[in-house]
Amino acid sequence: MNDALVVIDVQEGFFSDPNYPVYNENHLINNINKLIDFFRKQDKPIIFVRHIDEDLIRGTTSWDVYSEIHTKPVDIYVDKTTPDSFFKTDLLNVLSTKSINSMVIAGLQTEYCIDATCKSAFGKNIQTVLASDAHSTYDNSFMKAGKIIDYHNKIIGRWFAKLKTTEEIIKTTASME
Repeated sequence: MNDALVVIDVQEGFFSDPNYPVYNENHLINNINKLIDFFRKQDKPIIFVRHIDEDLIRGTTSWDVYSEIHTKPVDIYVDKTTPDSFFKTDLLNVLSTKSINSMVIAGLQTEYCIDATCKSAFGKNIQTVLASDAHSTYDNSFMKAGKIIDYHNKIIGRWFAKLKTTEEIIKTTASME
């Protein structure tokens, strides 16, 4: 398997409002960085997907990958304007060009971009693992973030992607080498 790590929407703008914190932020960032470091040691591609909208304008600080994330200039960057990381982007072309047939997904926001991208990858027959402890969201008026994550892990894990923890991904990928 040629696999890649796809980190979705972990951008400065999503972490900028102290009144609207990312659920379990430190745990999320720690797990994403563990995955990045592991994929980097394995010399496997790391793809950062960045959202663009009226609050996340290309070239601004809010659009940049979050400063706590272990990025490098050799990483691949894909920009999107919808929750689906494949829709009107070059992500599928990047995967094809690099002969990637499997990916691990982590990032934000569980009920939007994580959900849409996992389902889109399933429809494209791309083997996908969702890092069950490396995606997050925010509390909203009708559901707490922890419940949103649990719910989406169950739905996505039933049909659209395999669920594995960060440690399981590292152990199973390392044992396949």
